[in-house]
Amino acid sequence: MSSSEPKFCATCGCTLTTAGPGTTLVCVACHKVVYQGPSVVVMTLIFAEDRILLLKRGTAPYIGTWAPPGGFIEANESAEAAGVREIAEEVGLTLDSSQLVPHGIISIPTINQVCLSFLAVLNCMYTPKPTAPEALDARWFTLDEFPHQAMWSPAAAFDIADLFRQVRTRRFHFYQTTGKLVRLFGPDFAITS
Repeated sequence: MSSSEPKFCATCGCTLTTAGPGTTLVCVACHKVVYQGPSVVVMTLIFAEDRILLLKRGTAPYIGTWAPPGGFIEANESAEAAGVREIAEEVGLTLDSSQLVPHGIISIPTINQVCLSFLAVLNCMYTPKPTAPEALDARWFTLDEFPHQAMWSPAAAFDIADLFRQVRTRRFHFYQTTGKLVRLFGPDFAITS
């Protein structure tokens, strides 16, 4: 067991042991299984006036890279509520959960995370207010200005030119990404605002 894994059962207090390959733990007394599954994070791709809003990350991992607003889902919080909270905390925009449309699932096994991606299309750009330490900067980018080489790697899985096209036409795909595997699901489904 690594030092970050629990050592005792939360139900009966007895010792936990590894249950074969992987990191699944089992209580030696009551046999309760303790999963060490991935953390769930959210990110929201926010578009307005043919631009996308990105922030420069100030926390690990990927410090200094550009990314959509996002972060961990907290206990007893929906994915949409987490997206709205993270947007407000990191770039100072107030959105409603009804503005977030499910857009993709990104599995990141190297850091034991699953990222739920949302899309929001706003009528106009609002001035972002980046909040340290999470966000060192925040800006709206056109497709031509998009910082391809400095992107947070999970967000780089999306074909950004195709995303801009989807926003312009209001016809969207749903993405599934794991490592180098990227799948788009359709046929296109329309989103109305």
